[in-house]
Amino acid sequence: MAAQTFNPTDLSQSAANWAVAQRIVGPFAPHAQVSPDLTIALDPGYLLNGITLTEVKAQVVGPFVPPTSGFRIDRVVVDRLTGTASAVTGTPNSLQPPAIPTGMLPVARVFSDEKTQAIENRAIIDERALFDTATATSTPVICRASLAGIDQTGVAPNTSTLVNLVIQPSPSEDINIGNALNPTNHRFQPSVAGYYALHGQIAMLMTTGSFLQLNINKNGLGATMALVIATTNGHYYVPASTVVYMNGTSDYVEMLAHHSKSSTSAIAGQQFATHFTAHRIG
Repeated sequence: MAAQTFNPTDLSQSAANWAVAQRIVGPFAPHAQVSPDLTIALDPGYLLNGITLTEVKAQVVGPFVPPTSGFRIDRVVVDRLTGTASAVTGTPNSLQPPAIPTGMLPVARVFSDEKTQAIENRAIIDERALFDTATATSTPVICRASLAGIDQTGVAPNTSTLVNLVIQPSPSEDINIGNALNPTNHRFQPSVAGYYALHGQIAMLMTTGSFLQLNINKNGLGATMALVIATTNGHYYVPASTVVYMNGTSDYVEMLAHHSKSSTSAIAGQQFATHFTAHRIG
């Protein structure tokens, strides 16, 4: 159905009816701009995810870029969690609209051709389907990183040193489902928002009276730490765990080591000795 703009009359009953119905029929309603251009407007909307109700303000989608020849059908979608709208570009001269991306809900199809100078309501097909009967599935993020069996040498005393976490190729215990561990900067930075259970452990050959400290930092600030003081010469293991919220974009986690030995030392590289694990729990 081509998009329409609802305009209540001046009659009080008409306005009252619209005030009641708007919450039900209005969310994310797509329509042309008051002065049509190459963008379209979406009315305010809302989404319920579990017990979280998200209210979304009116949005503008576009500008759309018409094809240089022939026609094209694009699709407007909204993110299931945030309600943020975006456009999915279709295939030129295909009657099949582009697929709905994972994690999105369909709002409209937009038709344009080589002569399109502005998008009017007749070029917008309302296809809002804001309720999905499919069982919701979560995107898994599971990580186990290590030093890949190689000691990290040159660890200076009395300063915090980034643990150079990597994913050791198979066969190993390391996993990186969701690709959240960056082996270049050694950060855990997931692309899926949620609460994450974190656990880390470091090991080092210590001398009597020296300490070994493990820090798990989020965005450069301490999320948790643990410390042991060596009572005799030997290898010591320091584990620490916590739960943090990650926003799925800029938030990152690093693991750092700090020791008080009199000279540089090495973080033990064996997988059982030094490792980091993380997984999304909600």
